[in-house]
Amino acid sequence: MKFKLFFAIAILWIVGCYGQEISSNKVFKEIALVNGIEFINPKYDQPKFSCGFLIKCNNETFAVTAKHILKIIKPEKMTTLLLENYIKKWVLYPLNNKSEIVICDKLLNEDKSELLEAKSTYDNDWLVFSIKQNSSNIIPLEIRNTPLVQGEKLYVVGWTRTMENGPQRVYEFEYYKTISNRILLKDILVPEKFGGLSGAPLVDENGLLVGIVSNGTVDPDSNKKFFSPCSVTNLVTFMENRKHNK
Repeated sequence: MKFKLFFAIAILWIVGCYGQEISSNKVFKEIALVNGIEFINPKYDQPKFSCGFLIKCNNETFAVTAKHILKIIKPEKMTTLLLENYIKKWVLYPLNNKSEIVICDKLLNEDKSELLEAKSTYDNDWLVFSIKQNSSNIIPLEIRNTPLVQGEKLYVVGWTRTMENGPQRVYEFEYYKTISNRILLKDILVPEKFGGLSGAPLVDENGLLVGIVSNGTVDPDSNKKFFSPCSVTNLVTFMENRKHNK
């Protein structure tokens, strides 16, 4: 009888452990956000879609998310990187405190010549907004300016598509290599499904920004596909050029 009871408890414990979400024990201050997007045509509205974050650059704060999310949610007639006439309001907020809203102003990398369906959308997979209003306590990230080292731990912070509430999750990776502006990572502690993490920040051990969650890349040397956030190198260049052009 005691054996049966012990066996039943053991089974319940194992099932419970497998039911828990896998995530890293690494803790960061609140840095992750999700997007809330209102379109001119409300049938396309996205109250919660993918992730984003804030950055501190040249003593200003900006909002950032992934560009490729527009491919998924845009109206058919929206063919270029031009929000006018299609999007009414873009906000970001932490999923565990929906009253802390960041209201975006202008899309700084808007480009009416850039086709959203082009493969090059993933080359510089970021949208960067000026901010109209920030009522959040989210910490703006600073950008790392030293090279990544093979084998060092990196972290994605955000929420997957199935999550509707709760604190930001932290997922753990190991840096493998960089191909062009894609950061190839080896999985350590990751979610079962990555959907919804697009636009989330990739940070190092000290919470410095190194990338933006984007897509996967096939390594030509091993022919293996790796989770590969977009490097922020070109974003930094864009922001520096903007500063000098003011």
